[in-house]
Amino acid sequence: MKMGLVKKMTAFAKRVFPEKFLHNLDRRLESTKIALVAEEYVGVTLLATILVGVAAGFIGMLLQFPLPAPLLAILVAIATFPALTIGVPYYLAQRRADELEKALPDALRQMASTLRAGMGIDVAMDDLVKSKYGVLSDEFNRVVTEIRRGRTLDSALLALARRSNSPLYERAFHLIVEGIERGAALASVLDSVSTDIKEVHAIQRERQAATMQQVLFLLVVALFAVPFIVGLTVAVSGIQIGRGPAAGAGLPAEMSTIAMAYIVIQALICSLAVGVIRYGKMLKGLTFAVPFMIVSAIVFYVAQNIIGGIAPV
Repeated sequence: MKMGLVKKMTAFAKRVFPEKFLHNLDRRLESTKIALVAEEYVGVTLLATILVGVAAGFIGMLLQFPLPAPLLAILVAIATFPALTIGVPYYLAQRRADELEKALPDALRQMASTLRAGMGIDVAMDDLVKSKYGVLSDEFNRVVTEIRRGRTLDSALLALARRSNSPLYERAFHLIVEGIERGAALASVLDSVSTDIKEVHAIQRERQAATMQQVLFLLVVALFAVPFIVGLTVAVSGIQIGRGPAAGAGLPAEMSTIAMAYIVIQALICSLAVGVIRYGKMLKGLTFAVPFMIVSAIVFYVAQNIIGGIAPV
């Protein structure tokens, strides 16, 4: 029954979603460990989105959330679908790319040492496969397998770079392939690329250390201080006019909804700011958007209920 439902959702996704979207998602999924094609993944995501939306609606009714349950379910579903189809694959691909980038400098130096010992490039790659470089060893195992099946070395290395989802990898392997094509000493090329990657990593660590204070300030203000203060303000306003604090009583019903919307939008903007400050890319901040919005909404709700618990109705 469940598999039949998933197949129906998969067929629906294949009919409805643009081919370009599915193609781009396929490439992103290739950079993760998700063993699904794009339409299958979208089908499962649609099913999960419906379940999450329904669950959010029931939870909203039980907790007497400021938003009406149907509206809350729709908003949660709207937020969940792009988070699962775009955010999750992007996050997994980035995490895998980080693992690959960390292992690459040492792996290239090992290959250079093997080549200087008089071995061929095939032996150097076999040596990497047997070494404990984690995901990188798996990728080179795939490269070796493709070469043995007839694929050229240049093509296999460039395919590895595309699968990595890392601009640093693509730049590094394009330099290596260019060195091979021009007949340069491959061991020297590998050493140079390894040194360049280590320098890039050092610059990234310096940037992260230099921006830590700004990021922490944003998190404290946008996720905790402002939602808490706004929640207290909405709740206390109800007490001041003598009608009790529950869910902003004493204020127009729309005010609590507007306050919640403001908190969620601010959390979204905060995630984009973290992406710019921390990584230099606004889109990278989108991976934090959903967790930030959930945390800020919870803090807002808790602040309202703190007043509701200590003040008479």
